[in-house]
Amino acid sequence: MRRREEMRLTLDKVSPGRRVKVLAIEGGRGCRQQLFGLGVYPGEVLKVIRSAPFAGPIVVEANGTTFMIGRGMAQRVVVVEAAD
Repeated sequence: MRRREEMRLTLDKVSPGRRVKVLAIEGGRGCRQQLFGLGVYPGEVLKVIRSAPFAGPIVVEANGTTFMIGRGMAQRVVVVEAAD
């Protein structure tokens, strides 16, 4: 079994259909404010609905709300796979 630290990844690397828990947001104040406005907080569970190929956006669901996040912003959201 892998240790929790080894299972950390960023939101842009999560496959569609997976549920993840936000560990941290490593962006600046503006990035954090935008994500907080979408309901993305440390401890929040997100579900990746769709991940567009190449540099396209990622469709995410949090608390019943679906929204898109650009890849640059998704790279700053550190997550771990959520327990079901």
